[in-house]
Amino acid sequence: MSTPSYTVLPMQQSVHSLKPSGACPFHVDAVRYVPEHSSLNGLTLIFLHAMNTHKEQFEPVLQHLLRQQQGLHIRDVWCIENPNHGSSALKNCALLDSPEYRDKWTAMDYCRAVHAFLTSTSHGIDFRARFLVGLAHSAASAPLLLLQRQYPTVEFQGLVFMDGAILPIGTRPTKVLCKLFGNWAKSKPNTWRSRAAAREELSKTAFRRWDPLAIESFVKHAIRPAENSTDVTLNCSTRQEAIYYLSPNADLIEAPTEIFLQLTKDNKLPIHSIICLNDEYKGMGTEMKQFQIDHVKRMRRGSVQIIEGGHMFPQTEPVLCARAIAQALERIQLREPLVLSRL
Repeated sequence: MSTPSYTVLPMQQSVHSLKPSGACPFHVDAVRYVPEHSSLNGLTLIFLHAMNTHKEQFEPVLQHLLRQQQGLHIRDVWCIENPNHGSSALKNCALLDSPEYRDKWTAMDYCRAVHAFLTSTSHGIDFRARFLVGLAHSAASAPLLLLQRQYPTVEFQGLVFMDGAILPIGTRPTKVLCKLFGNWAKSKPNTWRSRAAAREELSKTAFRRWDPLAIESFVKHAIRPAENSTDVTLNCSTRQEAIYYLSPNADLIEAPTEIFLQLTKDNKLPIHSIICLNDEYKGMGTEMKQFQIDHVKRMRRGSVQIIEGGHMFPQTEPVLCARAIAQALERIQLREPLVLSRL
């Protein structure tokens, strides 16, 4: 496998763990990145990752985002992990395998975990005193939107959605898309002989367009040794991933979409959408994406950027993704009006 064509940036990196509490029954891990030229008055970025990835999934993007900080002031970056993913899943394995959660996982579970982390004092950060910007990829858009209604004490100054799963309520394309992702989760390979075997297979099939650093990160952080076997398997249970899309719950569709519609109507909180129209789903996501574009375009403080690279563009096009995020963040800083652009 070829190595990435860029060098790792000098930045401080640390992992912070939140223990279970009344606010959240799970261990919640988060990784913090502090750029070399951190600005004390700059933005604190809160990233939420896609299903079946991990908290380190944005590292290929951050390598480029933190390189192009001219005019962009970033204090630090936090990627908070969904409790049934990555290193968090390893700590939560007993509870995740309990009858209560074995066949259940919702956007609200991730939302509660993020809120518990942001309001904790164990990591020594008062996030409520920070200039927070929330960023979410894919289905993580639902918990980020739920945070805005369920836990408004944590105030965000802007939201950035990367191909967000913000679905029109009650439409056939929405049902088709959820079924597509749910059935794909149930049927995909999830066990390999070794990490090397997983890396080889994934780089030739599902992840063949991914940046090499993104593949390496996935193999390192999203896969664990299987129980009672010499094989390795995914940290995120394919059963839980599938039920996230297939279960008839309001946490993924109705509530997040209602919040999105209200936010775009209110025109107060800047919303920036980075969308790939030319994705790998043969037009099944077109209505969802056009729905988002139409509503964000009506806002005075927001932007729509059209990007290439498929639905997983943070992994396939980290340079373009970093550029799009930087443009959105610059507008949040400057409070600029709507822009529609293509990358």
